[in-house]
Amino acid sequence: MPVSQLTPKLVIFDCDGVLVDSEPTFNRVLHTYLLSTGARLSLVECCNLFVGKSRHDVERYVSDRGLRLPEKWPQDFYNRVLDALRTDVTPIPGAREAVALISSAGIPLCVASNGLLAKMHVTLEQTGLLSWFEGKMYSAYDVGASKPAPDVFLHAAKMNGVAPENCVVVEDSVSGFEAAFNAAMTCFAYVPKTALKPDDLFGARRLTDMADLPKLLGL
Repeated sequence: MPVSQLTPKLVIFDCDGVLVDSEPTFNRVLHTYLLSTGARLSLVECCNLFVGKSRHDVERYVSDRGLRLPEKWPQDFYNRVLDALRTDVTPIPGAREAVALISSAGIPLCVASNGLLAKMHVTLEQTGLLSWFEGKMYSAYDVGASKPAPDVFLHAAKMNGVAPENCVVVEDSVSGFEAAFNAAMTCFAYVPKTALKPDDLFGARRLTDMADLPKLLGL
């Protein structure tokens, strides 16, 4: 969809790294958790490996190294993450202003993330963004396939009664860009500090300042 010619009928935001700056906290907790299993990796390596990934990628990483996670690790880990996020999360600069402008223009908004709904709720509430997305949050866990599969984006579009070609996705990870591409949706790549190769963008348009998003949508 040529955004300059047609205002979207739905804007789908990823959550972590797009609306809220929760990834540093999440990665610190994950790094500590992985070290407790005997894994040997730096915090930087942890970030590079797991940004935009799912719990299955974590399980695969641990298993491939002959290590083991506790039987009930997902719940234990996410409890630690949620506890940390209740005191350590901030909005992405310009996100609140962009969301407010898009919403005031009458364009529906939603969130579609690889993360759990409980995590989205906590981070959006803590950053003052929840009111725009209450009841409009969709998790890859609920559709059975994580990004780069397109399922969560297609589910979000279906739940809002909008055709994929009339949606715009805002993402920050390669798996998210690929998921939007696989869903045949226009995508903006929020990469303020990351130097990515064109192939990594999967046709997404670079966005370096979230405050510019409404203008790029023709608002």
